[in-house]
Amino acid sequence: MSEFPYAAVPSKLASLFQRLKGIGVPDRVSTSWLHSIGFMSSNDRTMLPILEYLGFVDSSKQPTKRWMEYRNESNSKVVLADGVRMGYALLYEIYPDAQRRNEKELRNFFKSRSTAGEEAIRRTVKTFQELCVLADFGDNQENSSLVDSDVHVTESLPVETPNVAPAFSPGVNVNIQIHISADANDSQIDKIFASMAMHLFGREPEAKT
Repeated sequence: MSEFPYAAVPSKLASLFQRLKGIGVPDRVSTSWLHSIGFMSSNDRTMLPILEYLGFVDSSKQPTKRWMEYRNESNSKVVLADGVRMGYALLYEIYPDAQRRNEKELRNFFKSRSTAGEEAIRRTVKTFQELCVLADFGDNQENSSLVDSDVHVTESLPVETPNVAPAFSPGVNVNIQIHISADANDSQIDKIFASMAMHLFGREPEAKT
């Protein structure tokens, strides 16, 4: 069964790889070298096999060309991604997008190919995930291209409303006020209303019989 290296404290991998870009390249990588750059814990030595697994160190523990390329900060994340794909080649054969896979999928993969216990499998998964965070697999570029090709934004154009004058019919309101004297008799009042009917409505006064 294939066994995969893991860091006892996976969160320290970020510090180690950051140091690789700033320190001088040693002739040989060893526990004493690791101590010399500040990693004094006995757990830290578990990170050394990972450097070899990713192709940063050869079988004789000497830094490789990949280590030298990683020192170029403008390209370091891509170089690390290449190392991850190489070291975890079997995983990438099954999951070409392994860096995107969830913890359950990764745990099942490593567990089915290792004799290690649950805690070791957990650290193996965490080690892989920590390395992926530090690397650049081109996911951002791929995702942005998908967004550009798959998402279509429909703009709402303003609807022009023609300037139409409101329709109305002209009209004339006439306010007629009649002041009748209090001492006017019925005959006088009748004449007043008869005169109004004739002038306003064209009604002739009715002849009295």
